[in-house]
Amino acid sequence: MSAAAPPVRLHQFPRVWGRNISPFTLKLESWLTLARIPFEIVETVNPRAGPKGKIPFIEDGDKKIGDSSLIIEHLTRTRGVDLDDGLDALARAESLALQRLFEEHLYFIGSFSRWIDPDGWRTVKPALFRSVPPGVRELPAALIRRKVRRDLVGQGILRHAPDEIYAMAAADLEAVSVLLDDGLFFFRGRPHTIDCIAYGCLANILLVPVETGLKRAARRFANLGQFCQAMEQALEAARSGDRAEEDEPALI
Repeated sequence: MSAAAPPVRLHQFPRVWGRNISPFTLKLESWLTLARIPFEIVETVNPRAGPKGKIPFIEDGDKKIGDSSLIIEHLTRTRGVDLDDGLDALARAESLALQRLFEEHLYFIGSFSRWIDPDGWRTVKPALFRSVPPGVRELPAALIRRKVRRDLVGQGILRHAPDEIYAMAAADLEAVSVLLDDGLFFFRGRPHTIDCIAYGCLANILLVPVETGLKRAARRFANLGQFCQAMEQALEAARSGDRAEEDEPALI
C-alpha cells in the first residue's frame, strides 16, 4: 500500500447504542481496520448521495464507489491488501456460500426483527429517530417502516409467519455455528473477509439491545458470542497497532 494514498472517506449512518448498527457498514469498517487502510468516517443519513442509492459508500480520491463487496474488491486491487491471501479454492467457495447466507437471507430476518416485530420496533424506533423532534417523529418513522415492510414482502421473508421466520433464522445460525466449530475465526489463525461479514451481521444481533426471537435463537450457540468477542479483540488490536505506529518516533 502506498504511504501517499489519501484516507478513504467512508460514508455511513450515525452510530446508535454506541456502535455501528448497519451490518454492511460494520463489515466494511472492520475490513478496512484489519487491512490497515486509513479511512475517515463521514456520517450521513442520505443514501441518495451514494452512487447506488445505498449506504455505505466510499470516496477514494475522485471516485465514489458503492456496495460493500465491490468496495472491498476495489481496495484489494488498488491497495494491494488481501485479507484472504492464502485461502485455497475450497475455503473461498465456503466463504462465498456463507456470505450469501448472511447477506441474502439472515440480513432480511434482522430487518424484520428491527422494523416489523413489535418487540424490536419498540426499541429501534426511539433509538433511530431520537434526533427528530417528538412532534414530527411519527411521520418519517411510519413512512420508512412502511417501505421496509414493502421491501420484505417483495424479498419474500414477510410472506411467512413470525415463528416461521425465526425458525429459518435458527437454522441459519446453527449452520454458522457448526461451520465455526471451536475456532475463534472461520479459517483459524486470523480473521479473513468472511469474518468481517459474519461479525457485521452477528454483532448486530447479539451486541445490540433488540430483544426478539432472532437474538434468542443466536444465544443458543455459545460460539457465536465467542466469535464476536474474538473479532472485537482483533479489531482493537489492529487499532492499537495503528496508534503505536503513529506514536513511534521517526528514525533519521
